[in-house]
Amino acid sequence: MQSHDRLRALATELNLAEQRERKRIATELHDHLQQILVLGKIKLGQGKRLAEAAPVAAKLMKETDDVLSDALTYTRTLVAELSPPVLRDHGLTVGLKWLGEYMQKHQIAVTVTVPEEDELILPEDQTILLFQSVRELLINSSKHAGTGQATVVLEHRDGLLRIEVCDEGTGFDLAAADTPHGGISSKFGLFSIRERMRALGGAFNLHSASGQGTTATLTLPLRSSASAQCRVLSRPEQRHMFGPNTQHSGLQQNAKIRVLLVDDHAMVRQGLRSVLDGYEDIRVIGEAENGEEAVQLVNQLRPTAVVMDINMPKMDGIEATGRIKSRYPETIVIGISVNAAKEKEEAMKQAGAVRLMTKEAAVEQLYDVIVEAAKQKGTAA
Repeated sequence: MQSHDRLRALATELNLAEQRERKRIATELHDHLQQILVLGKIKLGQGKRLAEAAPVAAKLMKETDDVLSDALTYTRTLVAELSPPVLRDHGLTVGLKWLGEYMQKHQIAVTVTVPEEDELILPEDQTILLFQSVRELLINSSKHAGTGQATVVLEHRDGLLRIEVCDEGTGFDLAAADTPHGGISSKFGLFSIRERMRALGGAFNLHSASGQGTTATLTLPLRSSASAQCRVLSRPEQRHMFGPNTQHSGLQQNAKIRVLLVDDHAMVRQGLRSVLDGYEDIRVIGEAENGEEAVQLVNQLRPTAVVMDINMPKMDGIEATGRIKSRYPETIVIGISVNAAKEKEEAMKQAGAVRLMTKEAAVEQLYDVIVEAAKQKGTAA
């Protein structure tokens, strides 16, 4: 019994170690390679404007820009395959919704049902292993069920989390799949899913028969301390951190639109500054490398607009946007990100941003978005 327990714990730790390494590599891709590619597109965008009088040079620059766009698309795919950012940023329920859409890549339509009011945030080890288990079950279904359809249902009540993955496909012989050598197993296999659920204190039940489909159920007792480990999705207690309104006015005395750039990558800030410096009605008044600095500088400089990255240390762009807008509702916030996923866009808009755009789109769109938002707010002459 002790040997089984130790082996199970070791297998779980090896699994988590793989996921940590996937996350590390995905972070490296996001924090370095993708930012370099974005900067390359920003610089090329500037060059394209200067080369309009030289058709051959303009054509070459466009072709190079297209290559960088393809490279960015590919790195986003790699990051999603290695460690989906949505799982880390928004938790298991949103991660499962994303997984349902992602599985179209494997020619399977997945219907995901989760509680609408859900605010369940599990410890990282549980989140990772549950997500991985559901993904493997869906991949199994796409390979063997033969229907191209599956459902995922998540529910939690009375201290128990339950996830059901179901298809109405060909089914299989449970006895053949009851060992690690079962032919229907994916990379880790059904045996591995059962072992990792046991290691978490949960259970994995499988029901299948030839021609009657397959239903897999993951159950997990929620840890009593889970609430203490939750990250809070909405932060009402932080809405009034700035104290009473100051006497500063959002209207500037001149025609320039005052812009604050916020990004944890200096080279991206420099690239964005070089883009905006080319316009006479824009003035970049400051830079910040994280959300905390952004909040402080907005309080000091009172910019017309803030160009806000999302993924940053100390305080992310979503929280920083919420804090800024609660104190200075007239301040325009425009979100930027290498990966402008739907979930991030919704979160930024809920925090008060006018929109979220990809960083590579900044060359052609950022100036117009800032000016249009300033006109609507009446903050520029």
